[in-house]
Amino acid sequence: MDLVELLQQAQRLTNETKMDTEVPGVERTMAQVLQATQEFHSRVTQTGTNDLQAHILLGSKGVDLPKLTQKLETLSARQSFEPLDPVTDTDVQGYLKNERENAILSVIDETNRSIFESVERQKWRCVYSEWGEEKESLLNALVGPNQQDFPDVQRQMVPTAMADEPIPYSRLNVHQQLYAEQITIYNESHIQGIQRPNLVSTFAELVQKSFDDELVAEMWNVLECMSAVTLLSRSVEPLKNRQTSPHFVHQARTYLERRYRTYMKKFIESNLVLARRGGIPSVYNLVRSYVGVTFRRPQSLYGLHDVNNGRPLWPLVYYSMRSGDMEAAANYLKESGTCPDLLKLMTLRKNDDTDASMAKLEGQLKLEFNNKLHDCTDPYKKAVYVILLACDPLFTHVELMRSIDDFLWMQLSILRSPDQRDFNIEQLTYSGLQSLILEKYGENYFNAREKTPLYFQVLALTGQFEAAIEFLARTEKNRPHAVHMAIALNEISMLAAPRSVQQPLLSSEPDDPTPMKRLNLVRLIVMYAKCFEQTDTEQALQYYYLLRNFKSEDGTNAMLSCVCDLLVENCGDPMLELVFGVEDVENSLRYTGGIFAEFHTLECDKYSLAEMVGDKLSKRSNYESAIKLYFIAGQLGKALRLLCSLLAQVVHQPPQHGSMRGRMGVLIKRLSAALAERKTDVEVHVMVTYTVLSQVMEFFDLYHAGESRLALEILSINRLIPASSLEVDECVTNLKRMGHEIIKVLPDILLAAMDIVYKEYVKLKGSSGTASVFGDETKSVNKEAAVRHLRSRAKALTNMAASVPYRMPSTTNQRLVQLEILMH
Repeated sequence: MDLVELLQQAQRLTNETKMDTEVPGVERTMAQVLQATQEFHSRVTQTGTNDLQAHILLGSKGVDLPKLTQKLETLSARQSFEPLDPVTDTDVQGYLKNERENAILSVIDETNRSIFESVERQKWRCVYSEWGEEKESLLNALVGPNQQDFPDVQRQMVPTAMADEPIPYSRLNVHQQLYAEQITIYNESHIQGIQRPNLVSTFAELVQKSFDDELVAEMWNVLECMSAVTLLSRSVEPLKNRQTSPHFVHQARTYLERRYRTYMKKFIESNLVLARRGGIPSVYNLVRSYVGVTFRRPQSLYGLHDVNNGRPLWPLVYYSMRSGDMEAAANYLKESGTCPDLLKLMTLRKNDDTDASMAKLEGQLKLEFNNKLHDCTDPYKKAVYVILLACDPLFTHVELMRSIDDFLWMQLSILRSPDQRDFNIEQLTYSGLQSLILEKYGENYFNAREKTPLYFQVLALTGQFEAAIEFLARTEKNRPHAVHMAIALNEISMLAAPRSVQQPLLSSEPDDPTPMKRLNLVRLIVMYAKCFEQTDTEQALQYYYLLRNFKSEDGTNAMLSCVCDLLVENCGDPMLELVFGVEDVENSLRYTGGIFAEFHTLECDKYSLAEMVGDKLSKRSNYESAIKLYFIAGQLGKALRLLCSLLAQVVHQPPQHGSMRGRMGVLIKRLSAALAERKTDVEVHVMVTYTVLSQVMEFFDLYHAGESRLALEILSINRLIPASSLEVDECVTNLKRMGHEIIKVLPDILLAAMDIVYKEYVKLKGSSGTASVFGDETKSVNKEAAVRHLRSRAKALTNMAASVPYRMPSTTNQRLVQLEILMH
């Protein structure tokens, strides 16, 4: 509200309250005014301005402020349920009073909380109960159907059973299984040395018969057509072979022309009345009927030149060339009698005649084209000249480009090899066309994500197999087709692979022609086979066999590396038996059966594979599995080294079923049987360490079984511990000749030996006989001599612990010294 509105409102109120009669004014003397002023001043100075305003405010609401103040002052803070402040430590009476009141307050507070929670639970229990009753009443209010509407279904118990050896569910779909079967047949042909089939034709036929997918079948047809080329040399790099050979361009044109003939036949069959077919079936008559139907309306003839028997001439010539029949095109030109020079050039091209007269004729026709036909209104005539003269590659021919096939055929038709190029005019090369498709237009132009088969065909028809397969492999749906296309091309030496298997899926080398790429087949197959190698191991190995000719940077065979990685991740007994077979009953070092036995080559056999897997497992500290692989590979020396390392860790433990020590015992028996046949392959010091550890393991077995006499006999035979102080130096010297694994287990041996001596000492002190576990040395002597002998033996054990060139654990020395002291 502004000042003007405020003034207007004040004037309106003044007018409303204005009375006709005037109110008499109140007159006071000066003394009365002074007295009223003094009374007002005294009230203000006594209560203060704030108190006065509070009195006025609360008094207007009917509140007596002085009386309310008196009530608030009478309240005591001790009557509220607040924790009391602690008192000083010296005020004992106050402290006890405060603690008592605090306890009472805490009980009251806890009681209030429990009551509130109980009430809350009871409330929700009642709510749920009432809602349950309400739901039941609602359901009961519904009219149920008659029992006759439902069939009489009787529940039956269906027994279920699981196989003793369940087979994992295959992760290969129907199409992948069909592909895998053909790969297996192909590998078997190679292993048996018989003639191998062409995988491209095999897969194309398979897809045509068994796959209900026309787009996939069309992709395989393109690849089959493009690969039906006799290579100049299999030793030449595939990329260079492809760039220098004109056969790939010819095959692409042939495929497009064949497909266009099929299109024209279908078009004519749908317009048989208008086509008026007749004569001998040929491209000549086919084109004549097609042009007759296409140009039947007068407006379609606008801008066209020349006529042949009532039909436009240049469409007849163009569509004859588009169908791949140069002879039919020449016949139409010959019948019309026009352009004799062009007819002559067409005849020379048809007969592949490249003499000097042809170059002169081309020059004349190019001059004519530039002077007269460059702005020709007949697009078909201009297209014929452009195709025959291979000129004007930038012209788009919009009137003729009805599909990507037309565009691609036109570009392929005007290509010239580097040795045929005329540098005076602009011409298109094979490499330029590939760059145009892959780099300039690319995936966005062709809408490749939604039209994957179309983009694949364009790349394949321009000889870019690697880029086409890599694009196809990006999607899960098309990856199986891409993998087998790459395999089929690689088997006929048409796939360019990088020099290193560590390269990405699609790469290029510095000396490769632009824009050609290389496809890493090893990475592609591994990526594909990893998905099912756990469930379909046999099929995965068939794919890995295709990589036998690839080498990694360190010279390792790619096939062995792939299978090795599979076994490292799955080194259980079932997988090892599946790959390597089972142990021969007659020869423990021989394994029979197994999938990998089928793939035996000069560089890839199961023994070298087992050694490679064992090496990787040992680097991962999976010694137990590595020992099994070394045993399969016949590498007993490596197996013994790892076994000694494991025995040094568990040999002192008590025997338990299923423990690592128990499994080591089984391996010792197998290795001992194998060493009886091939002991010469093992180094001497490894053999000595293994033998001693085997004896030590037997010692601890007897020790834990309570066979003290037999246990000490084993130690005495191996000269591991002294019988007296005179033998300490000899035992220490003998210990130095053994491996470090014996040194690691020595503290446990000394403790076990000392424990046997101490138990014998306690037994001897508590009995009257003189029989001892130490045999003849204590049999025919008195009790005191036997005690002195035991003390001497304990002293020898303590001295040996202090003499060995190895820092004994402090607990071992303390225990040995403690037991020796107890025996004195």
